[in-house]
Amino acid sequence: MANILNKVKTVVLVMFENRSFDHMLGHLSFENINAEIDGLKAPLNQKQYYNLYKGDSYSPYQIGHDLTLPFDLPHEYNDIAAQMALSNVTKNFTMSGFVKSFAEKTGTVPNPQALPMGFFNSAQVPITSFLARTFCTCDRFFATLPTSTQPNRTIAFYGHSNIIDTKTRINHLTNSIFDWLTRNNVRWRVYHDGLSFFALYSKLWKYVLGNKFRDYEFLSRDIQREPFETAPEVIIVEPSYQDAPHVGSDRPNDNHAPLAIGWGEEFLRRTYEAVTSNGRKWENTVMIVYYDEHGGFYDHVPPPFIKYKVMAAEPYQFESLGPRIPAIIVSPLVKRGSVSHSIFDHTSVLQFLAEKFTPGKPYSASVNERKTQGIASVSTVLVDQPATVAPAPPSAPIVVQTALGRTIESGPDSEMGNSFEYAAKEMMKNKPVETGKKYPELFQWKNAVDNARSTGAR
Repeated sequence: MANILNKVKTVVLVMFENRSFDHMLGHLSFENINAEIDGLKAPLNQKQYYNLYKGDSYSPYQIGHDLTLPFDLPHEYNDIAAQMALSNVTKNFTMSGFVKSFAEKTGTVPNPQALPMGFFNSAQVPITSFLARTFCTCDRFFATLPTSTQPNRTIAFYGHSNIIDTKTRINHLTNSIFDWLTRNNVRWRVYHDGLSFFALYSKLWKYVLGNKFRDYEFLSRDIQREPFETAPEVIIVEPSYQDAPHVGSDRPNDNHAPLAIGWGEEFLRRTYEAVTSNGRKWENTVMIVYYDEHGGFYDHVPPPFIKYKVMAAEPYQFESLGPRIPAIIVSPLVKRGSVSHSIFDHTSVLQFLAEKFTPGKPYSASVNERKTQGIASVSTVLVDQPATVAPAPPSAPIVVQTALGRTIESGPDSEMGNSFEYAAKEMMKNKPVETGKKYPELFQWKNAVDNARSTGAR
């Protein structure tokens, strides 16, 4: 293990939003691309896939087009409990409540092809599919908590969470991944394609508005030109978030429903091309492509029972991991076209970072506790082998059909959207000079929003 870790010089983290494993990667087994992967299998009307609602059964189906959904799917902790549908008889999750949860939360009657049950074919997610079949697919990578975005991203980048749901809030939690990296003299950098998600954490504004956060457009240039001695050892690459303020040519590409998937695929292609653009650096790079949580989309694999107590204002104990998420380890240090069945969650990444940069010293007590409960490190998929040239990704244009600008007059329609707006306005109010230098477009956005909403209120 030590020899493999010594080969790792750069770790790249790319986290997207709100899609399940079957939804994005179930096609790998369905289309016989890789039979070893525990994805979807024909026929799709097997009993093991059934979701029952008012006497009707619903099965997975291939999505016809890459179109926007009419709305987001339910995925808070009470929704997810309904989706995973714990059996009183077997005491295991049946994963049979996705349609019921969707219908009752949205107040709609589901079509035979119910929105939560759809999955993409390989042509619709060409870059995700290419990376999965070329590198290492993790088909037991679960969301750390069976709840929504904010708690899962918090535990992914702090090692623990102080919240159980997603609300309009700014989180004041301390001791982030950036503090850990800085404390251990690990060079790091964030490249963001829009307003950073880390703006939602007030203690991180010093970083968000500093020089370690750079525009995404500099990623490829920096990887190609920056000397090894000063280049970051850990890179976090952020997409442009659907729920964040958008101005100018900025377009969301984080894959958060109801956003169409195409722009996320293009962003992933550009990121892979940037990371592989310097052959010498690529030889020692591990890029982890993963998601924060499943977003309400169907997955057929029950998550393991691993307890986690959130020490919030009112402590809350989760009894299991969340549904599976898409996860691919992209590196010359993995077996080509391999599959890992080890149990991973977001803290698997933090385990890996500690093994690499603080050998013998766990990332934190919380992360180490999850290790003792069976959560594996990402390092388990690495193999000591000669480096290979990075294969080129599919180059065909990716067609996207979607609409933007729906919240400029009416305001956000989600807690995450409200949180982004709240964080942006608080940064502008409390750190106007720094925000003006880093995100000058936010002031333009605020003026446009204020004008549009004041006009609409008349």
